Amino acid sequence: MPVTPTQPDIILLVLDTHRADRLSCYGYPRGTSPHIDEFAQSATLFERAIVPAQWTIPSHASLFTGEYPTTHMVNQIYNTLGDDQKTLAELLKAGGYKTVGFCNNPLLGAVENRLDRGFEEFYNYGGAIPNPPHISRSRPRVEARLFERNIRAVRRLATRIYNHLVNNPLLVRVAMNPFLSSLWLRHGNFKGNTMRSLRDVLGYLRTYRKEEERQPLFVFINLMETHLPYWPPKRFIRRFAPYYRQDREAQAFWRYYRTQTYRWMLPLTEPLSEVADRVLNDFHDAEVAYQDRMLRHVFRYLNRPDIRDNTMVIITSDHGEGMNNHNFVGHSLVVYDDLVRAPLIIRYPKLYPAGKRVSSLVSTRRLFHSVLEAAQVMPNGNGEDESQSVPIDVHGLSLTRSLEHGPDPDGEYVFAEAYTPDTLMDLMKNRDDDAIEVFRCRFMRRAAYRGRYKLITVGDEPDELFDVLADPGETKNLIDEHPDQVADLANALTHFAQRAEERRPANWEAARQLSLEDDALADRLRALGYLE
Repeated sequence: MPVTPTQPDIILLVLDTHRADRLSCYGYPRGTSPHIDEFAQSATLFERAIVPAQWTIPSHASLFTGEYPTTHMVNQIYNTLGDDQKTLAELLKAGGYKTVGFCNNPLLGAVENRLDRGFEEFYNYGGAIPNPPHISRSRPRVEARLFERNIRAVRRLATRIYNHLVNNPLLVRVAMNPFLSSLWLRHGNFKGNTMRSLRDVLGYLRTYRKEEERQPLFVFINLMETHLPYWPPKRFIRRFAPYYRQDREAQAFWRYYRTQTYRWMLPLTEPLSEVADRVLNDFHDAEVAYQDRMLRHVFRYLNRPDIRDNTMVIITSDHGEGMNNHNFVGHSLVVYDDLVRAPLIIRYPKLYPAGKRVSSLVSTRRLFHSVLEAAQVMPNGNGEDESQSVPIDVHGLSLTRSLEHGPDPDGEYVFAEAYTPDTLMDLMKNRDDDAIEVFRCRFMRRAAYRGRYKLITVGDEPDELFDVLADPGETKNLIDEHPDQVADLANALTHFAQRAEERRPANWEAARQLSLEDDALADRLRALGYLE
């Protein structure tokens, strides 16, 4: 694939666990995101973007392959992406790009799921032993080599410890003890380091652009600031939760809840109290605003005219958060819009008009095709042998098709899938076995959207129908009132699942057979509590 001089630099910014409806540019009234809002004014904003999956690993796998979870089958902590599916970074690298990742979520890059394939440099900020860009460059050469060697040795030791922990159910249960949770959540870089990673991104961009002969650049950034637990700075707490300093009930709840890692994932047998709900949501807004403020320097740099005109910048999320809606706080099991509606903002003046708002439904999996189109990288297929692999319809599925043509090129329908995380099921069996049956946790959920209607199935059976335009909170189940809509969407889901299975690569089953006890997985697994 020849390198084209006009290929833009590409910045893919994933705001991990970020709901679209908490950004002011999506109508949120609290003023949480002035810097993102300002950026969005010079970009195209997609109002109804749906992620393919409800949690980190399958959602990022869809982002990096352009496929739905039923096709790529990287849906568990121990699944790996097979060689028959090329990643976005691999295709861009083959197309002449320098590929770099700055990631705060240890489930990407630190866990051996191979989602970091194709990145020439991949920096991890989450986990017990972070891996930021070379901090030893200022050291004498011999000292730097010794320092790096020692760090690598410590990292290998830490990963073995993590692997023993995750493979031992008893140790996992011990690690979930609130006292121990408070230690590794606070000091184990559970959420990485947003400020440090953004500072490194900015430094990297500035340094790289000074090179006289350079490749076009693809930079993936994952930020974890809006993931539980919330520790926003005091000034943001004063702004969004001014009562907190004097409210002992609120303080007692938050001291308790921020260490309850298991409860963040567990379905709620009863909703949180009014005080708890208020604290949870206000602290979340405080984190949204804090992260927005930390992004201001990166946006200021990207707004320079010489950079803006030939740089594609994408802001999106991998999934949202339950936030005490529909009997959930976290993002483990369901496909309500709390989890699967994401922000999606694209700025690239050559293809995406400034100030445009797109109201039609789109899937964020199509970012894969949109980036390849902008990069002028046109692979024949997604595999080792392009003539034998699944074809990639770059132009047909690019989001530029939705700027004027309306519906998703998939055929008016957009889908989301929720494969239940096996690790959560293992924990629930030991702690709350009854909830598995009550909340039907053994069954996967799917959602199909068409126009204003959305159908949710549980175990392939229609369960809920919502008019998401009239009822964005999905509070009124219309399944008995619109049988024609139910039949249409259920039929679409059946055909979707069949097509998704047909697109699976030849080696998907072998890759999926890896388990938590495989030595190949032993590297670096731990540092994340919700990886249980």
